[in-house]
Parts: sequence; structure tokens; C-alpha cells
Amino acid sequence: MEMKENSQKKVLLSVLGVAILVVAVIGISFAAYSNTFSSATANSISTGTIMVSYTEPTNAINITDAMPMSDTDGKALSGAGKTFDFVVSTQASNALTVPYTITLTKEKSSTLADNEVKVYLTKNGADVVQPTLVSALTDASGARAGSKVLYSTSDIFTTTSEAAKTSNYVLRMWVDSAVTVDSSSTKTYKAKVNVDSAVTPIA
Repeated sequence: MEMKENSQKKVLLSVLGVAILVVAVIGISFAAYSNTFSSATANSISTGTIMVSYTEPTNAINITDAMPMSDTDGKALSGAGKTFDFVVSTQASNALTVPYTITLTKEKSSTLADNEVKVYLTKNGADVVQPTLVSALTDASGARAGSKVLYSTSDIFTTTSEAAKTSNYVLRMWVDSAVTVDSSSTKTYKAKVNVDSAVTPIA
């Protein structure tokens, strides 16, 4: 009789063990799914062979009631609210050229004109766009018509084992020194930064 009870206890413990294992597996699967889902919120374009991701706190940069300044002072702008920092990362699973274009789209609420505002862009600490009036930038076409091309470049992947290429950009924007600002009115300029990519296989 005692042997039978022990056998029943062993069976019960085995069933409980399986049940606990199943619960543990379900819990792990759910956690993995949740993590994957939450990480999918990155701003990215992917085709299965390439990925271009664009990360930023917000994709808008603003000038509000700023006084005109020289290019030297504009290039020296630093700190929160004075620069717009963003990262572009590219990755490919085979040999590809991954070009991308950074555009600037002026918001309609802006009261400063494109010929009154200068932009300056650095990439990994090096100048890639010297102080330039927004009006002097090339007009974008296609889906970005109405925007200005800030910068175009390409990352080249020659092998399938290359690590992702990451570029850290800093955009500065200011009122040109030639502009006369009327202190009785509010002057603003707000623009959005966008990154678009296309892919060309290496022959």
C-alpha cells in the first residue's frame, strides 16, 4: 500500500514538474516576444538584406527669437536646444552600396525665410556642410519635393561580415548675420530632418 502511495506521489510530482516546465517555457517565450516587439519601434527601413536606422530625440529643429549671428558663432553653438544630434546606422547582409539622403523640410508655421537661415552639418566631428543658407541648398524631388537636400552619401559594404557603419551627425541652424530682426515681432524657423535610403548591389 505504501509503495502504491509513493508511486502516486512520484506521478503527481512528475506531472507538477511538467506543468511548471510548461509555464516556465511559456513565460520565456512571452518575454522574448515582448522584447522583440518593443525593439521594433526604431525608425528603420529594411528589405531583409539591408537596414538603415535613424535615431533622434525628435526629428524637428527650431529657431525661436534668435538674434542674427556670424558663421563663426553659429558653428560654435553647443548644448541643449542649440544643436540637433542624430545617428544614421547602415547594415548589409551582402556586398552592397547603401546610399542615403538627409533632407530638411521647413514647417509652414515658420516666419523666417529660407534665405535668412543658415545650416551647418558635421559628421563624426568633421564638416560635411559648411555654413550655407537654406535657400542655397538643392531642392529635393520625388516624395520629398518641397524639401531641401542637406547631405547625400553612401556606405559601401564589400563583404557579408562587415559590422554596421554608424555616423553621428550634429546640425546647427541660426539666423544669418545679414538679416535685420524687428524686435517687435516673433521670428521662428522650424524644420524636420528626414533620412531616405536606396540600395544598389555591387557588381
